[in-house]
Amino acid sequence: MTFSVGQRVRTTVEAPAAKGFTYSAPTGTLGTVMHLHEGCDGYGVLLDGDPSGLDAYYDADELEAADV
Repeated sequence: MTFSVGQRVRTTVEAPAAKGFTYSAPTGTLGTVMHLHEGCDGYGVLLDGDPSGLDAYYDADELEAADV
């Protein structure tokens, strides 16, 4: 599936906390696509509730469209 910047998505995988951070995201976390990573079928997604304010990288198969 292809997503676009600004689209609401839901994760299909659990994301452990990144090194130096405490926030982890369970499967099903909602977020907004912020960036398209050309050539690698990936997306920068700002997850709801992530206090870092940084987008996280997800492959297309780790996301689904959110019905919100």
